[in-house]
Amino acid sequence: MLVRYRVMAFTTATLLIVLVFVGVPLQLAAGRPGVVNVVGTLHGFLYIVYLVTAFQLTRRLGVPKLKMLLVLLAGTVPFCAFVAERKMTRRFEELVPPQQKPPIPATTADHSARLAAMRQRWLSPRALLLHVEVLVAAPGCALAGWWQATRALGGNELSWVYSVEWPIFACLALLGWWHLVHENPDAYRARRWRSRDRRGRAPAPQASMLPTDVEPSTGMWAAVLAAGAGVEFLVGILALVLVPFGRSSGWVPHRGTVVYGVHATLGLFLALGAVAFLVKARRLGRIARISAWSGAVSIAIAGAAGLLTEPHSAVRFMGVAIMFVGSVFAGSAYLVPIVLRARASSQPGMASGDGTAAPPGRGAATSVANGDRPSAPFPA
Repeated sequence: MLVRYRVMAFTTATLLIVLVFVGVPLQLAAGRPGVVNVVGTLHGFLYIVYLVTAFQLTRRLGVPKLKMLLVLLAGTVPFCAFVAERKMTRRFEELVPPQQKPPIPATTADHSARLAAMRQRWLSPRALLLHVEVLVAAPGCALAGWWQATRALGGNELSWVYSVEWPIFACLALLGWWHLVHENPDAYRARRWRSRDRRGRAPAPQASMLPTDVEPSTGMWAAVLAAGAGVEFLVGILALVLVPFGRSSGWVPHRGTVVYGVHATLGLFLALGAVAFLVKARRLGRIARISAWSGAVSIAIAGAAGLLTEPHSAVRFMGVAIMFVGSVFAGSAYLVPIVLRARASSQPGMASGDGTAAPPGRGAATSVANGDRPSAPFPA
């Protein structure tokens, strides 16, 4: 299972890189859609196989639903499938022994126990959430397939491919819902506890769960970049109001030129700040590196989407939408260190945001009051 997932992760990631960095520029700059048509179609079909293998692996490893969704979506963002592959490989090596067998579901003897098991399977809070999700995902994919089929009948030949892919996505959503609903609750709870404690040790105290690697410099960089992303987002909304959306092709519009220029200049300085924070984060903690990489990737996606707003076509709408989504993701990524640092500093007796522990006298007094022995003897 792991081997299949790794092969599909590398394949989809490589095809997506070729599609985004070779095919799309050739189509936009030189008007040659051949690479996009061939590589895009191949990536679309192989991404379905990637979804199946990634879902099976993450379900077996007990990955939380949000992280499972990120792994499934990693095949749609350049380079993210490589990161997801490394994370899942490490998790597999830590959680799955070489000769582990799947748990055997418990059998019920009497009728009342069977009714209780059915209620637990179909009417538990987790099952109800799964029902809501499949009622949103499956019809949505079916409607998208119907829309692509109408476009294909209207003369768009490439839509024939997507009219087949979207119903397959709907079937995958139904298949995943069926497997998750029929999963043994005991096995599900055991997987969740195993994922919380990968090495079989007892859970650490709540103090160690707080982030202690949010340095003051990380908070400063994150605050500046988060403010810049917020200002850039507001200026982008102003530019969207003042600059006519249906303007002719061209890099500089005839109306709203000043706001358009300010928007582009702020985006340039924000990108330079993201790169500088990325370089600075190499010598900082884990939270700083995650925030720097997430923000830089989001800003890069937003900047690339800004290039799509030049032509007078439906591509402009897609570019504007991606640009705003990238700005929101960048601001959220830079807000994470600020929130974690504020949370760590608000907890009495916990580690401070600069990576230093709480005052020893206070911690020692608390330990003695709780009847615990101090971790190191104090000097006489």
